[in-house]
Amino acid sequence: QLFWEKRLQGLSASDVSEQIIKSMELPKGLQGVGPGSSEETLLSAVASALHSGSAPITGQLSAAVEKNPAVWLNTAQPLCRAFVVTDEDIRKQEERVQQVRKKLEEALMADILSR
Repeated sequence: QLFWEKRLQGLSASDVSEQIIKSMELPKGLQGVGPGSSEETLLSAVASALHSGSAPITGQLSAAVEKNPAVWLNTAQPLCRAFVVTDEDIRKQEERVQQVRKKLEEALMADILSR
């Protein structure tokens, strides 16, 4: 299906208590293109591209996608404008990962000590 993301539009993940899980926030530089483009649709497309292939994700490199968004110019890429990941983006993400790892370590240590 060409626009398979449309089939998933409006659906949300939920936990065991049926509370809707908040969707991830995409970086500001990642912008979807095409009819009815939304952040949720773009997130699904990017996640699928990361899961199903090993090629880097660069977005649609042709300006023609703006003129005719009903076609995939490069089927290996999600329908988003071309983007560049900077060293600053990588540094910020590394800091976030380190913070989360530290919180996890503290939580695990607290759990071990409580037993």
